[in-house]
Amino acid sequence: MLMFLICISTLYNKSMSKLVGINSLRFFAIVFIVIYHLFREFMPGGFLAVEIFFCLSGFLVTGKLIREIKTTNNIHYDRFLLSRFNRLFPALFICILISLVLGVFANPDVMTGARANTFTALTFSTNVSELFTGGSYENSYLPNIFEHTWFLALLFQFYLVLPLIFKLFLKICKKTRDAIRSSGITFILFGIASAILMACYGGFFGMPDRAYFALDSHMMALCFGAAFAVFNYLRPRAPRTVNRVPLLVLLISVASMVALAFFFSYSNPLTFIVAMPAMSCLTVIVIMCIIRLQNNIHERRKTMNVIRIFEAAGNLSYGIYLYHWPLYIILPHILPSDTTTWGYAVIDILLSFILSVFTQRLLRIERPFEKFRKRRRVVRVSHMTAALALLAIATITLVRAPKTSSIAEQISTAAGQESEELVTQANSRNYLGMEAIVSETVSVLDKQLSLAQNSEHMPAPSGSIAAANANSAKVLVIGDSVTLGAKQAIESTIAKSFVDAKENRGIESARSLITNYVATGKLPAIIVISLATNQRTITEQILQDIVNVSGKNHKFILVTAYAGPLQPRDSQNAALKDYASKHDNVYVADWWAVSHDNWSLMYADHIHLNPAGRTAYANLLSNVIRGMR
Repeated sequence: MLMFLICISTLYNKSMSKLVGINSLRFFAIVFIVIYHLFREFMPGGFLAVEIFFCLSGFLVTGKLIREIKTTNNIHYDRFLLSRFNRLFPALFICILISLVLGVFANPDVMTGARANTFTALTFSTNVSELFTGGSYENSYLPNIFEHTWFLALLFQFYLVLPLIFKLFLKICKKTRDAIRSSGITFILFGIASAILMACYGGFFGMPDRAYFALDSHMMALCFGAAFAVFNYLRPRAPRTVNRVPLLVLLISVASMVALAFFFSYSNPLTFIVAMPAMSCLTVIVIMCIIRLQNNIHERRKTMNVIRIFEAAGNLSYGIYLYHWPLYIILPHILPSDTTTWGYAVIDILLSFILSVFTQRLLRIERPFEKFRKRRRVVRVSHMTAALALLAIATITLVRAPKTSSIAEQISTAAGQESEELVTQANSRNYLGMEAIVSETVSVLDKQLSLAQNSEHMPAPSGSIAAANANSAKVLVIGDSVTLGAKQAIESTIAKSFVDAKENRGIESARSLITNYVATGKLPAIIVISLATNQRTITEQILQDIVNVSGKNHKFILVTAYAGPLQPRDSQNAALKDYASKHDNVYVADWWAVSHDNWSLMYADHIHLNPAGRTAYANLLSNVIRGMR
């Protein structure tokens, strides 16, 4: 249906001043991006729609530069940058202001690092900051509420380079047409080089964030859009009267875009080798088809009222893009804890739409200062008071924003305590080799303590200590960062238990871990698997492989996961329960039932456990173990 509307909007808009269908394409892109952020498991490649925005920007902005060259035979660099700044910055500033105002009502942890993040957003340098700090949309633990402004940063950085290429060839070439052609060839070469860097960093070297956030490796779509604008000017083609071929090509291209969004993910190396170049090329093809279909505009005007709504929604795409991500981060900390996932999504989309309309209308006011002076004094005072209040609240948010979240502080404290405990154990034991083990472990933990003070990640225990402590265990708990945070609580609550936990683990890692324990003959009788938090898909075969590799006479406890209101684990938890119902030696510890409506057990990310949550988690496992037959 969405593809059909895009095609129809291309055919039936009556305005000839702009290419009809461009706003529809923008709407198509923003829908995919919003779905990706709100329902990532449903559309893991929705972020690819960013390439559509990049390609459109390269095409449209280059077209404006070519028109300026035709008129003045020159490019005014400062005037161009000012126009691009005025296009991007005012809406961005209003979005940041409103987001900070909303942030004052949320947990302070949500605003961790807000001062630095606000600065990088306002200076169009977020992508550079994310490169050095290791940020990623795939990291769901307390993400930067302005992380999405990497897109604007990369876009503005391209704008710094784009007119310089034209100016260079205008000086070198005698004819304006030759200068434009040479610029187009340069864009193609830059785009190919960028595609190669994207494939190398993201596909072959395993550095997706480096490929995604850097201008050199992620300007392919911008360059291809710019190149198409150049050669569309040099060799223009009149719109066709018979449109079946371009319409068919348009349908196939949009269908291919949809397929890419569903079948490629950020963690897939082929995304950077194949999917991103393909999305860029498909966007160029769609723009080409839109140009070819313009002659059909004056036909069938009866449906114009319907299409106008669709086009208008696309005109709001920039505002929706700006607002939906901060709302995605902040809303779970403001709304009631029993709000459903769909409830968050609907509220996020509605608020994004309303705030986008408000921002657009505010920025469209002509001669605002002159109109403001003509208003009555009461109105002027009320408006000034409201503006100052918003600035004051936003300033309060920035002032109270912590540099390090409470999660990181707890990790730091826990790492220090564990280091002290290991030193105490070393002083009380004199058997051969203990000094070397403890020396190595203390060194590792000191490094982890330093990292924890500047990271949201949980430190993992030393491998040598894990082997030593697992020798006498009767309960083995294999888990991820959630379990790691509760390690001390579990081992003190459940007698002869040992926690083997590490951040970012998925359930597929359990098989190899258990194989190692089997090889050493140290696999306890009771095995707890708590690895559903980071897992996208859990199948019966994965669980059966874990049981098979363990051998006979073992009992298993599968722990359900809660990963926050916007990252449901319904299918994963259902798979765990279904498997347990079919096997007498498999039990379920339903952590989701305990935690999903009780955020007081978790930190601000609504995933990791605070002290009360660790106790509740350990008690849950203890109760299940006591209830085993």
